[in-house]
Amino acid sequence: MEQTERAQQESDFRQESIGEPREESTVGSAGEYLDKALNLIGRKMRSAANIVRERAPQEGAATSAFTQASNVLDATGRYMMRERVMNDVGGVVRRYPLRSLGVCFLAGLLVGNATRIARR
Repeated sequence: MEQTERAQQESDFRQESIGEPREESTVGSAGEYLDKALNLIGRKMRSAANIVRERAPQEGAATSAFTQASNVLDATGRYMMRERVMNDVGGVVRRYPLRSLGVCFLAGLLVGNATRIARR
């Protein structure tokens, strides 16, 4: 009986001591991971913009298309590297919660189907 009570107390103590901070640290580390991933994506997009600029033809009809594409890549890369991306996404989710949930659901279906097809 004493051992059961003691085990229960130890379990309760562990849950109290690691329950809240563990959740916060998980959320914090997920946010940090996402920030790093967005920064990396932004850098890669800006690098791709530079490659497009370097390899674009200097004359001809395609020059303006390549210039526009590299400008869009560069601007999007700069946007992804800013810290406000998460605030912007959070604002959209707050304004349109049901639509956001629907988009996430559809994205999950697409990813699930793509992985299932890839396994075949």
